[in-house]
Parts: sequence; C-alpha cells; structure tokens
Amino acid sequence: MMFFKLWKHDLDYGLLRKMVFYVLLGFGQAFLFCRGFSSWAAAMSSIPDVGELTETFGNHLLYLFQGIDEYIPSPDEPFDFPSMWMLVFLCGNLLTLTYPLRDLEGIGQQILVRSGRREYWWLAKCGWEIVSSFAYLLMLALGVLSYCLVFRIPIKAEISQRLVEVMIGWGLDRSLPQAEVWLWLLVIPLLLLIFLNLLQLLVGLVFGPIWGFAVNGALLLLSAYWMKSFLPGNYAMFRRSIWVLIDRGMVMGNGAALLIGGSLCVIVVGGIVFHRRDILKKE
Repeated sequence: MMFFKLWKHDLDYGLLRKMVFYVLLGFGQAFLFCRGFSSWAAAMSSIPDVGELTETFGNHLLYLFQGIDEYIPSPDEPFDFPSMWMLVFLCGNLLTLTYPLRDLEGIGQQILVRSGRREYWWLAKCGWEIVSSFAYLLMLALGVLSYCLVFRIPIKAEISQRLVEVMIGWGLDRSLPQAEVWLWLLVIPLLLLIFLNLLQLLVGLVFGPIWGFAVNGALLLLSAYWMKSFLPGNYAMFRRSIWVLIDRGMVMGNGAALLIGGSLCVIVVGGIVFHRRDILKKE
C-alpha cells in the first residue's frame, strides 16, 4: 500500500538516519537537568527542618515536567520563565522542524508525484511525527534511567511524596495516587508533543518551518503565563495538576481529550489544505 511505503520512507530518512540527534538531545538534557535536581535535593536535605530527601527514578522523571505554579500577574511577582519545561518540548519540535520541507524539495517530491495521492503523503508525515515524538521522549526517559544507574539512584517507579512537597513548596492534602501520576507522565507529555509537532508540520508547510516553531514557542509561553483550560501546555505541568491544586487544577482526562481532539483537527485541516494548496509551486 502506498501509504505504508511513504511512511516507511519517512521513518527511514526522517527518524532512523537522525537517531543520533535524538539520543544526544534526550540523554544530554536528562543528565543536565537531573544533575541539577540532585544538587538541589542535596542542598535541601542539609536544612534541618527539611530532613533527608530520597531521590528515585520516578521523581527525576516527574521533575522534568513539573512546570511552574499558576502565575497571577502582579508588580511584586515577576513571571518565572519555565526554561527547562519549555526546552524539553521545543527540542522535540526542533528535531522534526526541517525534514518535511527538505523531503518535499527532494526525493519526496518524486514520490508524491508518482503516488498520485497527496493525502497519502500528508498522512505519512503525520504518522512520522507521532513516532518521532514517542522516540524523543523515550530517549529522554532512557537518559533519566541511565543517570540514575550511573549515580546509583534507586530505580523505583515510586514517586516520593515528601520530595514532591519540598519541590512545590507546600504540603499536599492527600497522598499522591501513584498509578494516576504515572499514567499522566506516560500520556500527557506525549500527547502534547504530538499535537505541537503536528501543528508545526501544518504551519511549516504553509508559511515556513520557522513560523511553525515560533507558533509552538508562543503557545507554550502563553500556557505558562496564563492558566486556562483551553491552553494545552497547562495539562503537561505537574504543578498545575489536580493533585497539587485540588480545587482548580488541570484534570488529566480533559487534557487528553483536548490534545487528541486538537491533533485530529490538525490532521484533517492539514489534509484539506495540502490537497487544495499548490505545495509544489515553488519548484
């Protein structure tokens, strides 16, 4: 089937041949951020009122997606730019930024013309974006795992509640539901990255790759600045989840529905735009 041939082509040229970059970015970020987390945990453990904090693999992974507290604009409260949280997602966007356009200008153009179905080319690219998003976050998680092995941090799925409470700055009213938090960790960041990469693909093909990347950066920044349920980035911040903000936090199910629905809309709209627009006119 032509779709699977196109998809296989994209996975080969757009992912497998670039896997070294996925490994470098995933492992590099993991070691950099986890080292910072370990240093912070050691410093906090030296404070008598805090006591010893036990690091686990689960806590390190959660740390990458903690985000920031809800921001309420005030002259006395400067905006705390979530550099680590944004970098994690923007690096995933960066890895998929240029391949679709370069493929369209090279061998992909010949394949597109021979296939006779623009929809297949578009859907293959969407499938490639989904697999690439998963591959990047997998490398990030493997990087965290490797860091824990190197520094002899317990490889436990358990997320230390005491360490989380010190991290967010206050005590939680109830015990963390470990299974739910892990489900959130495995699902929501992946769904957000898939949505962002699909959006970047659509905007990039119409206006250019830089514009696609810029739109994603603006969307993440807006999500950090403004805690609203229609801004998808909020659902991928643990500090803004229902487990931390009991009365007004983001609900995982709502986030999953928004991100899946948004991704499907991008796929449908992109298919319509790609079918009607003369993508090859520059050639």
